[in-house]
Amino acid sequence: MEHFLDRALEGDEKAENELFQYLFVRFRAFAKRRIGDGEAEDIAQEACLTVLQKYKTEKFTIGFEAWAYGVLKMKIGNYIQGLMVKQKSLVPESEADQTLKSSSPEPDYDLKRKLLNCLKRIIKRNPLYARVLNFIYQGYAIEEISQRLKLKPNNLYVILNRGRGILQTCLETSRI
Repeated sequence: MEHFLDRALEGDEKAENELFQYLFVRFRAFAKRRIGDGEAEDIAQEACLTVLQKYKTEKFTIGFEAWAYGVLKMKIGNYIQGLMVKQKSLVPESEADQTLKSSSPEPDYDLKRKLLNCLKRIIKRNPLYARVLNFIYQGYAIEEISQRLKLKPNNLYVILNRGRGILQTCLETSRI
């Protein structure tokens, strides 16, 4: 992505289009995991347009990719907030309060801590498994991960399956 960004900042329109496509694919996959298929494509496109309108003037203190994902997260948050406001206006107040409480559970900090510990263990045991899990989480396609890691797709599926299995075992038993 940095290659596209550098060329786009120099005024290369083709690189800007490639950057848009690169971000859109990942943003759409990320949005689908957060809100489902319904509005994911529209929200991903909105986020990409915002990024492309502002990236030339923005100062990236946290890095371009982190900033771009921050824009996407704000768009998703605005969408969810809009749904809640709409839902609250359509449902009697007592039902709306109950619905909002049930639809936005408190974050499970113990689970997050356990997940991070398991991922750290996987990184120590086999960094390739952790990389593959991370690429999948970010929304990369199998073909693209295969090219980046110079692996055959079948080998990648094996690594992904094993990585998921190790992660699941670790989450269930706190051991690898």
